Amino acid sequence: MRRIIAAALALASLSPAWGADRTAPIDLPGDRLFPESVSIGPGNLAYVGSLTGGVLRVNLETGTVEQWIAPGAFGSGAQFGVFADTHNHLLWTCTNDFSARGVTVAGADSGTWLKGFDLATGKGKISLQLPDKGAVCNDVAVGKDGALYIADTAFPHILRWKPGSDALEVWKEDPVFGAGLDGIAFGGDGNLYINNVRNGALFRVGMGADGSAGAVTQLKTSRPLVSPDGMRAMGGMRFALAESSGTVSRLKVKGNTVEVTQLAEKVSQPTGVDVAGNTVWYVQGHVGALFNPARPQPALPFRLTPVPNR
Repeated sequence: MRRIIAAALALASLSPAWGADRTAPIDLPGDRLFPESVSIGPGNLAYVGSLTGGVLRVNLETGTVEQWIAPGAFGSGAQFGVFADTHNHLLWTCTNDFSARGVTVAGADSGTWLKGFDLATGKGKISLQLPDKGAVCNDVAVGKDGALYIADTAFPHILRWKPGSDALEVWKEDPVFGAGLDGIAFGGDGNLYINNVRNGALFRVGMGADGSAGAVTQLKTSRPLVSPDGMRAMGGMRFALAESSGTVSRLKVKGNTVEVTQLAEKVSQPTGVDVAGNTVWYVQGHVGALFNPARPQPALPFRLTPVPNR
């Protein structure tokens, strides 16, 4: 009996941990998925957007994966950022038209859109077109008042949607942003933080009590950020960050300085992150391989991968 118990304990020690803090990656279906972003909502359900269209829903506790939004549903196209918004009970998706670059999604609206799907049912509810031709909807963050803030990679501005509105507006425009705005999240101080994937900059944008945009401050990081991409709040003044150059990191903001701690390195093109419990989860978009089929293609399967928040 003792030998049986010892063998069972040894086997358990080799098995992947389950729950939000599991240690094993979750395989994602599809050899053309190219998952660019992830957002974790209530019930430890993770939503993974695909650059070839559609959204998967992943149960982090059981490891099960389902196609939750079909490619082209509600006119949605190639997905960049996805965000589970519990304030407005919507899953937001940044849907882009990359047909000129050889990536087509049947049923997708032409142009660049922000699409909102019911967080409970997956039914399309809100469709908002970005105002500028050539815009790239990259990722979003939700404020305490329920307003949505959108990073437009093609222009040096942040867009906003107010609940009840049928259009997006420019909330903050500043030449210092440059082109390349990408990851966006709110800090515990109530201000908005946003990075630039092209030049590695990280900015704080002051948030007025009335929701107006304040001053823009470029923060000094303890090491240069290289191709910073998806970014999510971790509580307080900490953020999880995917650097598509190959690392998953934690940022800790103190004043105008930022301590950067690497949680994982030598990761092939991580583009999206989110946090559940003491675990940071990331996906790898492999955007370059999608747009340039002649390049080496990613190893399969695509995965949603956990990293302990040490």
